[in-house]
Amino acid sequence: MLCLQFAIGSANDYVDATSDDVAKPGKPIPAGLLSRRTARAVSVSMASVGLVVAAWVGPAAFGVGLCGLGLGLAYDFRLKGTPISWMAFALGVGLLPLYAWLGARGTVPAGLIGVVALAVVAGSALAIANAYADLEADSLSGTESFATLIGRTATLRIDACLLAMVQAIVLATTAAAGPEPVLAVEAVGCGLAWLGVGLAVVRGPKAGALVWEMQALGILVLAAGWLAALSSAGLLAR
Repeated sequence: MLCLQFAIGSANDYVDATSDDVAKPGKPIPAGLLSRRTARAVSVSMASVGLVVAAWVGPAAFGVGLCGLGLGLAYDFRLKGTPISWMAFALGVGLLPLYAWLGARGTVPAGLIGVVALAVVAGSALAIANAYADLEADSLSGTESFATLIGRTATLRIDACLLAMVQAIVLATTAAAGPEPVLAVEAVGCGLAWLGVGLAVVRGPKAGALVWEMQALGILVLAAGWLAALSSAGLLAR
């Protein structure tokens, strides 16, 4: 997964080199730290290594890894700069627990389907938060995104609704089936995620990046607690 993420990220910098000259001159290619040719070589080599490793784990892991790579490259080359770019991000996040579980156990328990579905919702929230973080840069470079289409306030409201949905489901299922100490971990995750939204409301546009960063950290903590609770309750048994 690390190699596949390097491949997607390098391809993203390769594609965005021209717009980054205007909106993000500190990034590696516009800053002259590496060439587009180097970024392309990194992307191809990392994709190859990632897929070889996934195939070594097993055909199912390879298939999911290939889908994840395809979604990432579709975002980079076709969907970025469109109002539906968030879909690739959301579906890619949804594949993460499936990919990890196949790599670790080689099978998919029935309970994991619910985890994947909620991961897609969480991925949607993160994608929208990321669009919010890039709102100024996208506006400057003329890039059309979900956030530039509907505006700052509406973007933040939709993000908050998705975030609340994820947290409500996680806390309710943990309270019903998981050990109580895990709720404290999940509460920390909820707090971190909402801290990003709160900073955006209080500080306005300058806090854009923090919305994404705090939500990503918060959802990571929340997910760890939730998976621990589901596993403890036997809902992710093989």
